[in-house]
Amino acid sequence: MRYRALDENGDFTLSNGNAYLEGTAAVRQAVLTRLRLLINEWWEDTEDGVPYWQKIIAARDVKAAERILRDRMQETPHVLSILSFDPIWDNENRTLTIRAAIQSAYGVFSIDVEV
Repeated sequence: MRYRALDENGDFTLSNGNAYLEGTAAVRQAVLTRLRLLINEWWEDTEDGVPYWQKIIAARDVKAAERILRDRMQETPHVLSILSFDPIWDNENRTLTIRAAIQSAYGVFSIDVEV
């Protein structure tokens, strides 16, 4: 798998040497990108994305939200399984941090991301 690398601000990198990621790093970037994509955000497929407003925040059903997020990660190309999944809901600060260990076709990696 080959994936366009993002910089620390989430923008595409355009340099010749580090413009793409491969293997485990590419799958990790794909998972992170998929978790950050909102429904209706991508003009080529407005049905793709995480329904944060429509089904997670509006519904306030934590178990359903966790299922949506796990499915989103699991459906990423080259993800074989989710080894651990720890969503940290912070209602006071209105944040969700997702910590997970994921088995990909290229190896195991972890994520720790606030969405």
